Amino acid sequence: MNILHLLSQFEVTGAETFAATLANEQILHGHSVTIVSDTFHTPTTATIISLPLGKRDFLQRIANVRALSAIIAERKIDVVHAHSRAASWIGFYATRTGVVPLISTVHGRQHVHFSSKLYSVYGEKIVAVCESIREHLIDELHINENKISIIRNGIDLQRWNAVQHTSGGRKIIAIVGRLSGPKGIVAQQIIQHVAPSLLKKFPELEVQIVGGEKGSELVLRAIQKVNAEIHSERIFYKGFVHTIEDVYSSSTVVIGSGRVAMEAMVCGASVIAIGESNYVGVVNEENLMSALHTNFGDAGVHAEFNNEQCTRDIIQLIEQGKQTEWGKNVIEKNFNIAQKVSEMYRVYAEARSIKLGIKEIPILMYHRVTGGKPEGTKHGIYVTAKEFDRQLKVLLRKNFTTLTFFDIQKIIEGKLPLPRKPIMLTFDDGYEDNYEYAFPLFKKYNMFGVIFLLGDTTITTNEWDIRKGEPAAKLLSDSHIAEMKEYGIEFGGHSMRHKKLSHIALDEAAQEIVECKKAIEQRIGSPIISFAYPYGAVNEEVKSITQRAGFLFGIATDSGRKNFWSDLFEIRRVFIFPNTSRFAFWKKTSGWYHSYKKVH
Repeated sequence: MNILHLLSQFEVTGAETFAATLANEQILHGHSVTIVSDTFHTPTTATIISLPLGKRDFLQRIANVRALSAIIAERKIDVVHAHSRAASWIGFYATRTGVVPLISTVHGRQHVHFSSKLYSVYGEKIVAVCESIREHLIDELHINENKISIIRNGIDLQRWNAVQHTSGGRKIIAIVGRLSGPKGIVAQQIIQHVAPSLLKKFPELEVQIVGGEKGSELVLRAIQKVNAEIHSERIFYKGFVHTIEDVYSSSTVVIGSGRVAMEAMVCGASVIAIGESNYVGVVNEENLMSALHTNFGDAGVHAEFNNEQCTRDIIQLIEQGKQTEWGKNVIEKNFNIAQKVSEMYRVYAEARSIKLGIKEIPILMYHRVTGGKPEGTKHGIYVTAKEFDRQLKVLLRKNFTTLTFFDIQKIIEGKLPLPRKPIMLTFDDGYEDNYEYAFPLFKKYNMFGVIFLLGDTTITTNEWDIRKGEPAAKLLSDSHIAEMKEYGIEFGGHSMRHKKLSHIALDEAAQEIVECKKAIEQRIGSPIISFAYPYGAVNEEVKSITQRAGFLFGIATDSGRKNFWSDLFEIRRVFIFPNTSRFAFWKKTSGWYHSYKKVH
């Protein structure tokens, strides 16, 4: 996949650092990444192209759109990912023709004015870095909540875990971040109104100011004034520091927001979160959720800075010392770039789907395919081979492409293009007649499907239905499975013993799911990534167990959202019955069936 990141900036920002981290991870995954920005200082292996995106006069914007359109064409870009409103504006107009989608990550609160509420330039999908940003976009800019995904800014844990947590016996307060705008004003207030009393109370304490040159003049004046008043050089301006990890690891307290707070915590420093919008205070177990909600103070509702509270919080942290392991664990759980880039790929896939006009991916649900109507059947969980043949002919005539969940994962990772008319054919329980009747038709039309198996191989018939009066039906043998797998049929899990997982104890449900994965993988000799909940019985706990077990997809029946991408662990399907008419089959494969059924 060819990915293009857009930034509009003239100094190092958290957006730049995140874009570099994301780009480096994407390159490790085999993608080609280009970054277009006014300036870019953070080390990256991506290709950097300088373009004055931050210059907002009308003629320059038109020139930027043309230049960006040319870059997209020349580099055969598949996805454009913007990291500021000015970059989104350019990206929006450069991607309106063609099939290249635009995704915008919103890192902070946006200016609210008539034009921003009138229309959105953020593209097919928006990524909010925290809950507060999402609320702001919905409540103040009136953006449809279905367009927004929350993905926290990830950091490269391998890099930061290598930092040695040493302070050399000194006590250091480091104020880290941009010195322009609101952050510069806060830095000045801390220097003038907080630092003097702290320096008096702690003779071994020093204060370091770390930030870019923009806005540094006023900060430097404040430093000179306070140092003169205390008759000692104990407040230092460090400017922009390339080895910022040395600052974090040597500091007792770091004051900052966004990525500064994350990086400082993983390096072992105690953190006071102060951002563009509000003062969070000491980041600890009590206010962690508030810190995450506001991206460590960068995105909450504006609150005035309180000198006295800040002073008390710093004293508390100096006296209690560092909380190295706690902060590190928080960052590893919530900001691991390996996890965040996977979440971002899913957003990219959804954006490509939207750009292609694919509102829904039809996922059809079958059980048995039989030679005729099974004698004594009550539940209608079959279609005849003749009817299945007719349905596959319809799909072929309408140019559908049958996908497996392995295909979906490759699409998410950018390793396989999303076809214009995708469809999935899934079969629960793993009946022998899937081999006898469905498999020859799959080969006849060069199509593929997904079959969900039980893990317990001692179960050889549909005994759960036999108890309810349904006629007996054999399940697939190992030789059948091997032959179908060799062709390209995907096999997934369906629990060990076909139990209603949301109706039994959680530990028993976990056993059904975890043991199922191990048993089927051993049986077929390769990993499985999809799991269908028997009877469609699923809740949040069962979904969580399924994900922790190592599955990548959880497949429901008639629950889940119409948007395939919004929850990959409760994927909704469409029933195909023996009495499904031709008109009904057309509706169920139309790509708007869930909207027709008014599914959320």
